[in-house]
Amino acid sequence: MSQTMTIPQHMLDTYSAHYNDRTYRAFSRALAAALGLDEWVTQLGLYDERHNRIMNLLIDASFELVGSECHAGAGQQLGEALGVLDDHTPRLVRLAVEHLNHFVTGKRPWEVHEQIASMATLALAESARRALVRTLDHAALLPGWRGTTAYYWLLASTQIIHSAEIVLREDPDADYLVEKFGKGIAGLGMGLGEIVHYGNPHPAIRRFHERLTAQDTEGHHD
Repeated sequence: MSQTMTIPQHMLDTYSAHYNDRTYRAFSRALAAALGLDEWVTQLGLYDERHNRIMNLLIDASFELVGSECHAGAGQQLGEALGVLDDHTPRLVRLAVEHLNHFVTGKRPWEVHEQIASMATLALAESARRALVRTLDHAALLPGWRGTTAYYWLLASTQIIHSAEIVLREDPDADYLVEKFGKGIAGLGMGLGEIVHYGNPHPAIRRFHERLTAQDTEGHHD
């Protein structure tokens, strides 16, 4: 836990009153497994930098939920840290949410639930994006317009998910969001183009392609 000395006593008391050792240790054990650590590392309290950093983020996120201003943003950092753990991410997010739910306090509990949901969404979105990226090498080997369409749409999905993450992070760089989302829309159009030019598309697919093409043409005129 960071910045302990700056936390007001009443927040320390609130944290202690709502802390649940069972859910904390369940997350700790699952995190150790995700990092490839032996269980005895956590049982004996031995130090591992990666494990220690994420456990500290879980604690900091708990303090953020009870209103500690010096821990603002900890939930987002926790979500980002969990999102890169790939196949382990969904279980770790579930265990983190179970622990953080103990800190839903105060007169506006729905706001705390929203903070927890934001952390979980960010982590799972990044995990999904990384999973899609891993499909691209395989999809690139598929022959014909079906394979190319799948590749373009999977690639577009990664860009759109990345756009959602930028929004969740409240990233002030609007140009970056426009770039990522624009690439996602372009990828959807390229996939449709493969079907229109080389497949036998349903009329609705042709209409979608015409609309995207028309929008792209209008954008270039602007």
